[in-house]
Amino acid sequence: MWISKQIPCVLVLGLLLQTEPLSAADDQLQWHGFLSQAVVHTNDNNVGGHSDDGLGLDMREVGANVSYRPNGDWLFSGQLLARWAGASDEGDPRVDYAFADRTLISDDSRRIGIQVGKVKNPYGLYNTTRDVAHTRPGILMPQSVYLDRIRDFYLAAPGVSLYGNHVHADWEINWRVNAMRPETDSKDLEHLFMLRDSPGSYHGRNSWLGQILAERDGGKLRLGLTLGQVKARYRPGMPDVFSAGESTLKPRLLSLEWNSENWSITGEYGRIRNQGRGYGPFGAGLEDPNTVETWYLQGTYRLDPALQVYLRRDAFYLNRKDRHGAGFAAATGLPPYLGYAEGWVLGARRDLGAWAFSGEVHRTEGTGWLSPMDTPLLSQRKNWRMLLLQAAYRF
Repeated sequence: MWISKQIPCVLVLGLLLQTEPLSAADDQLQWHGFLSQAVVHTNDNNVGGHSDDGLGLDMREVGANVSYRPNGDWLFSGQLLARWAGASDEGDPRVDYAFADRTLISDDSRRIGIQVGKVKNPYGLYNTTRDVAHTRPGILMPQSVYLDRIRDFYLAAPGVSLYGNHVHADWEINWRVNAMRPETDSKDLEHLFMLRDSPGSYHGRNSWLGQILAERDGGKLRLGLTLGQVKARYRPGMPDVFSAGESTLKPRLLSLEWNSENWSITGEYGRIRNQGRGYGPFGAGLEDPNTVETWYLQGTYRLDPALQVYLRRDAFYLNRKDRHGAGFAAATGLPPYLGYAEGWVLGARRDLGAWAFSGEVHRTEGTGWLSPMDTPLLSQRKNWRMLLLQAAYRF
């Protein structure tokens, strides 16, 4: 069984080590790959595996993507990934995305197209590029907005995506609307909704996400708004205290980024309205409406084109009206700091050709974004620190 699970990973790694690219005439066929390995140390709580008071080596990725453009109107693209990140992600190979892209309208000032398949979800500034370590704003995404513990729920989903690009004077406007069913095959998603591993499971329902992103002067200023309605239905197991309920998430996310030659200032602020229904008499807590609040602000300074340092402040609140968990503790009997997380991140990155070497120090109060699959809820500690080191390679 273990060998059978590793065969696709070995095939992906083999692609990465090829010295001759898989190419076709006029660059119709392109392929790329990436891998990363991180070392994690925490003084309390586990992140991405066994890191508490030790060195965790469980965080790694290996992936390959391929795209084929037979002509100017069609594009076929897909990516295979194996990812390790503790108990919630144990390296099982999966298709990250796979879609067919058809250009419908194209002229000097606009382009409109459609994608069908497993399409990337428009969410914030980084969701569509978060799959490759080199394109992230740090080793870890800002966990306030981009929760790694439910990465698959955010990244891509089966559906249809209509998108457009318009150029007017100094501005470029990009928009995208996805109709999809989110991927919900994650025990961490159950923990996030129910604070437990229930015998049933969630299944995606018809949902949508839309985004408009405006860029000025070639990306010196970027402004974005993401809206949506994402639904997941719970199917009870045996035995189960919950009925067949449904949860609806309505995200609203504002994004802003300013770039100069040496500086980048990035901030995102989001609210996610959470409403459940139909869970039965034992699911009253799942049906109480609440609004999750998330934000981060990051400043990045480039000492030279290949060396940068950054400082980030971020916050995550399960309920914006109960930011520090007093009501959460009264309702659940759990420590209040499980309902929020506030932290600082100081990091640096050095690029050497196709390699990127990064380091981060985290100081966090609260555990709202931690996975209870790595650190059980009653074992989590309020104040904790983390050191992250990572080497990443791409081509």
